[in-house]
Amino acid sequence: MAATSLMSALAARLFRPAQSCCLRHRPFHLAAVRNEAVVISGRKLAQQIKQEVRQEVEEWVASGNKRPYLSVILVGENPASHSYVLNKTRAAADVEHIDERKICNAVSPDKDVDGFHVINVGRMCLDQYSMLPATPWGVWEIIKRTGIPTLGKNVVVAGRSKNVGMPIAMLLHTDGAHERPGGDATVTICHRYTPKEQLKKHTILADIVVSAAGVRKKAGYITPVPGGVGPMTVAMLMKNTIIAAKKLLRLEEREVLKSKELGVATN
Repeated sequence: MAATSLMSALAARLFRPAQSCCLRHRPFHLAAVRNEAVVISGRKLAQQIKQEVRQEVEEWVASGNKRPYLSVILVGENPASHSYVLNKTRAAADVEHIDERKICNAVSPDKDVDGFHVINVGRMCLDQYSMLPATPWGVWEIIKRTGIPTLGKNVVVAGRSKNVGMPIAMLLHTDGAHERPGGDATVTICHRYTPKEQLKKHTILADIVVSAAGVRKKAGYITPVPGGVGPMTVAMLMKNTIIAAKKLLRLEEREVLKSKELGVATN
């Protein structure tokens, strides 16, 4: 199931205009000589992550476990959702058109590789371990694997969708020392009702901008379209699948052990 809107560009602002004495002394101006953004290949990073997952799966299967598989239920007629399902997952899918929230919450949280279940969303917001939505997690991995610092930085997230904008804002602003480490950034969420002048002010002050708008001339790093966040979304979905498979096996093993202990106690 795809997010209602996909982040297609990641711009890490490495400079700010010298608008005041305070800003002139900020170290970001050291990178202002850059004329073109460094293009981050999400496709290459995704290949790296998928190779890691492939190796993990093969080790898992070689240990005598069942090979994980992915099933997809598509809700609604959103073209982005269809593209996500048809082009970015190679698993068999049973497709039904029913209420989105009901089906998201009907899926077991432990099998919810999209990270849309209310329990997974709640745990994510509490900085606890959970299944993370694939697109925001992909953006987060791009930032981390590229070495872009987030601690103490100002971030603007353009978009407030529950499946993309809100989760990436959570990942970027929450505590890096918690169970699910965050980016320790100061995050501003802008959306369609944010006045253009306010949006301009926020982005000028931002060190990192996560949006679907190209700002190549003013960015230090940017992801291309296509070949940016899209491939990372698929890679993180695959990573969630093996995580879910391992977690479910551990749960099954605990249930078997519990049953054996109960049997011994009864005898």
